[in-house]
Amino acid sequence: PPPQQGHPAASPPSRQDPRLLARVVELAFAGRCVGEIDRQLHLEGFLTSTGTPWPRSNDGRVVVRALFRAGVAPLPGGDARVARYVKELQEKGYGRAARGG
Repeated sequence: PPPQQGHPAASPPSRQDPRLLARVVELAFAGRCVGEIDRQLHLEGFLTSTGTPWPRSNDGRVVVRALFRAGVAPLPGGDARVARYVKELQEKGYGRAARGG
């Protein structure tokens, strides 16, 4: 099932383009896992916060943080690295009210 909206833990503002952040949330609500979201951002030609093209292969950390900031629980999609990062951020207080995944 797609993630549910929640309230993120306090975190610094994102350096990412607001359009990219909106697309990340839109894809999450469509039921896409973190890896799929990363691949889609690359296919759609989004840029990183430094202005370089979104990489074809990514570790998912930016997407995970963006989802937690938006109050959406990231779906690891079977990626152990992403699952570890989600758990690490949850232990730091991210996503306390976020549901889904």
